[in-house]
Amino acid sequence: MLMVQPILGRQAPGDTATPPAIAPTAGGTEHATHTTEWQWVQSRDGQTVMAHGTDATALLPRDDEVVLVLPVLATSWHQLTLPKINATLLRQALDGLLEDRLLADTASLHLALQPGLQPGQTGWVAACQRAQLTHWLTALHQAGRPASRIVPDLCPQPQPQLHALACADSAWLVSAGPLGVLTAPLSTSIAPDQPAAHLPPAVLGAMLRTTPDTPRQAEPACAGAAEAALDLPFAVQTTAQRLLASSQTGWNMAQFEVRLSAGARRGQRWAQALRMAAYAPAWKPARWGLAVLVASLLVGLNASAWQERRSLQAKRAQVSQLLTQTFPHITLVLDAPLQMQREVARLIRSAGDVSPGDLEPFLQSFSALAQDGMAVTAIEYAPTSIKLTLANPNPPNLQAVRDGLQVQGWRTQYTAPVLSMQPMPQGAQP
Repeated sequence: MLMVQPILGRQAPGDTATPPAIAPTAGGTEHATHTTEWQWVQSRDGQTVMAHGTDATALLPRDDEVVLVLPVLATSWHQLTLPKINATLLRQALDGLLEDRLLADTASLHLALQPGLQPGQTGWVAACQRAQLTHWLTALHQAGRPASRIVPDLCPQPQPQLHALACADSAWLVSAGPLGVLTAPLSTSIAPDQPAAHLPPAVLGAMLRTTPDTPRQAEPACAGAAEAALDLPFAVQTTAQRLLASSQTGWNMAQFEVRLSAGARRGQRWAQALRMAAYAPAWKPARWGLAVLVASLLVGLNASAWQERRSLQAKRAQVSQLLTQTFPHITLVLDAPLQMQREVARLIRSAGDVSPGDLEPFLQSFSALAQDGMAVTAIEYAPTSIKLTLANPNPPNLQAVRDGLQVQGWRTQYTAPVLSMQPMPQGAQP
């Protein structure tokens, strides 16, 4: 998984394009947003940082899932009660509801609803400049890193959280809580030698409308300014850690007119599910259970194969023992069933009788079944097979002759003009 966030107000060397303006945030400040540089973080399980950095679009790492994280200053938040209307008319209704709350034309904005928000319910609506969002998505797509999801950096929370972060080359204090996402500048620069500026009293009061144990986190470059402004300690949180946390929310701002390809979404959902199953800590018990199950199956299969092998070896030993006990002169057992068959045939011949594989019984069986037109030009005899060369390659009633020989215990095969026969083993079904 690759999380990318554009760096506001920063252009690559040689980039002279005019940056478009964005919609005002809750703090009421506009910022230039054209960018060719990104902050990125790569993670295998969505919780542990593998690598992070700052690069131009073409130098971003490649990944099967790219999440675009919108900067705090590029997004404004508005709490609304959705009208009970058809979903197809909801976008137009949002324009009317937000017209008096936004300084920009609602037609130029991209809007996204809080996850799970239904008509008639009260919830949050996120707004950002559509041209700017399109610019970022296009840049990622052209670089071969299409976004699979769009999430906000920070979003409203049931319990307030304070963050100090660097955005647009300045230090900002951000409150994410039940009042929405509120921002206020901490200083004009994030340089450590710059004194902290006084926050607007109204904004500061809203941010501090919380309990003393409110979570407070700051990027390393902003921690000093935040602690000086509020006289409160802040825990250090890197940009990479915050971006990872943003990707784990249920938000996806690809709504209404901004749609990512259905195939890409399906593929990336599967990739995300596989990644979570393979690496996420929550899936660790399941992975251990699967490993134990596979190990048990392997042990069981090996044990079963070992037992079958032992049983087969025992049966072979019994047959070999029977052969050597019946015919003591045999000291080397190579193929016990075949050696047994040969010894029985030898005893039959020595007693003056015929064995099933002898030529005489076969000729008697063949002559009784053969009809006119089935003349034999050559006979090839071996102890275990008999071959007849027929004068006619297509003799009449050949199949009837083969069926009759099979009933009498002969296995036949015909390859014109040769008819091959072998006696069936004793006990075999014709």
